[in-house]
Amino acid sequence: MTPFLLDAPLRVYIENNRARDLAYYVTEDAVRRALAGVVELSVVVDRYRGEVDAATLSQCDLLIGAAFETDAVRSHGKNLRLVHSTSAGVEALLPLNWLPEACVLTNSSGVHADKAGEFGLLALLMLNDHIPQHATSQRAHIWRRKLGTPIRGKRVLIYGVGALGGGVARNARLLGLEVWGVRRSAESHPDVDSMFSPGDLDAVLPEVDFLVVTAPLTTSTRGAIGPAQIDRMKPGAGLVNMARAPIVDYESLARGLREERLSGAVLDVFEPEPLPPDAPWWDVPNLAVIPHVSSDNADDYITQSLAILRENVRRMRTGEALVNVVDGDAGY
Repeated sequence: MTPFLLDAPLRVYIENNRARDLAYYVTEDAVRRALAGVVELSVVVDRYRGEVDAATLSQCDLLIGAAFETDAVRSHGKNLRLVHSTSAGVEALLPLNWLPEACVLTNSSGVHADKAGEFGLLALLMLNDHIPQHATSQRAHIWRRKLGTPIRGKRVLIYGVGALGGGVARNARLLGLEVWGVRRSAESHPDVDSMFSPGDLDAVLPEVDFLVVTAPLTTSTRGAIGPAQIDRMKPGAGLVNMARAPIVDYESLARGLREERLSGAVLDVFEPEPLPPDAPWWDVPNLAVIPHVSSDNADDYITQSLAILRENVRRMRTGEALVNVVDGDAGY
């Protein structure tokens, strides 16, 4: 890829979404601060999703946002050189047939690791001490004692050991858990004691006390934790989903919880979101409903995302390989 010319000011288009929390709002000032000293900016345009400024977009080099209006980008983004997603998950943007020629899509994978690692630790401790079950008893006004055992020495399987899963693995080791992992490459990880490939999933599920789902949603992970996998989980095991809802069959999970084959679940992701008031998951026993807040830092989420952008703009100007480039075939 040809680097940006040092004497060519960068034109930036920001697409925000009114429906999202302000923690995800990208301001012109934030972009200027992030790129200060790396490139000169001539234009920074802030628009909301659904309010496309086609004429301006057609003149811009860089697009920043989350769930872009891909039809508008296809029609008016011919001059774009880089599209940066402030989200890590990009399944809503696939396939990449809307991406202009000679343009690259990057994501914000990695910005969630610290917060996700902390939440993963919290969720594992909640499951180990039967907190979802105690919450169910509280709602029913039932005094039901359930003694727990120390978590040290138990085994957790992390399905998807990328940035998110790696953060969970690091903190799980602090608890004294034996950490197993599943990743597409089966490549080792410093915080995982034993790594497996997706083909090994069915064999290892009966051996773990906790299953934590942190994989991206792709064609290969969609439905990966289905009825057969739920049935193969160890009696009394618990499940955490911090990734995407379609990876796990929630109907089968709910059945396992109602039958008390599984001890509890902590779910941070649903489909659709927001979760409707009449959704069945609110009332499943021993299930904690978390409103998709496990992994995002309320104070500096966008600052961290724009730090990735800054590094890539620097690399584009020097001709270096970019980081966080989305592989359309892999799905992340």
